[in-house]
Amino acid sequence: MTKLEKGEQDNKITTQQGEMGNIQSSLDYFLKFNIPKDAKILDVGCNFGSLIHNFYSLGYTNVYGIEINKEAVDKGKTFYPELSEKLSVHNPGNIPFDSDSFDVVLMFDVIEHVPEVEKFLKNEVKRVLKAEGLFLFQTPNKIINIPWEIIHRKSLTKWKEYHCSLQTLISLKKMLAKADFSSISVKKGNILTRYNKDKVSKKLGVIGLSLLYVLQSFPLIAYPNFWGVCKK
Repeated sequence: MTKLEKGEQDNKITTQQGEMGNIQSSLDYFLKFNIPKDAKILDVGCNFGSLIHNFYSLGYTNVYGIEINKEAVDKGKTFYPELSEKLSVHNPGNIPFDSDSFDVVLMFDVIEHVPEVEKFLKNEVKRVLKAEGLFLFQTPNKIINIPWEIIHRKSLTKWKEYHCSLQTLISLKKMLAKADFSSISVKKGNILTRYNKDKVSKKLGVIGLSLLYVLQSFPLIAYPNFWGVCKK
């Protein structure tokens, strides 16, 4: 079922039941950079492709998404037929495009899932970016995410199966520098979206919602998520 949500900038977004990640916060962050409409954009870990569908609706038609889950890609092609030729399955650790192909590469809620993520960023993400191309990302803060996942999954260790590359602020910046990116900038973003409010309310009730507002005021080093940009 398609859902329309009112965003933080009063722009409606389209998403799908079962979509992974906070599409609204990713869209809002992307729009801050005033990227030209003719830019060639790749979303790594696109799931159904809801994010690039919203880009497409705003006039960004040169968009592509890759995902390791074939079932998700097949669903995305059904949900968004205009993107059927833009969505594709890829093998883990590989980006199936030529070098120097994209103006922008995105990884929102993906870095934490990638084994040997530094190698992937250096050998694949950086490779497919054009000179001076932008890498935009969002990833959870390790020191906040592990306690949340322990509560969420009711397990002390299960988070390691799917969040194998969680980062702190310091480790994130070091990793990007080692991957030879430049102009690295990591900042706070808006966590008070409907997606996050629904998620914490469902798990922790009013206490969780109150905690979300408290976390919004935390300094970057202890903030729940990191939003960032760097250049090739």
